[in-house]
Amino acid sequence: MAPRRFTGKEDVALGRIIASLQEHHVRVLWADVVAKLRELGFPERSEKSVRNRHLRRRQALAGGAVHGKNLCRICGRLQKGHICEVADKVEEPEDCVPDPS
Repeated sequence: MAPRRFTGKEDVALGRIIASLQEHHVRVLWADVVAKLRELGFPERSEKSVRNRHLRRRQALAGGAVHGKNLCRICGRLQKGHICEVADKVEEPEDCVPDPS
């Protein structure tokens, strides 16, 4: 079975966990980060996948990503290592039929 992609909510939680560790000047132990994500109800991830996700996301936010043609159709950002936070915020309409009134 292929691993699930990171969701926008999981990225936000990962960022908050790491920020809280850095705020307290504590060394980031990836096993602890994985355990905290699991406590929050996110799927099981390896330490390496969580670390790589954080490092790639940090690099992309710093502008270090190479611009290419694989862009997100929703927000326009580079697709590699990207989870569209805009897509997580968009809600599907309950009913596509117009109101008759």
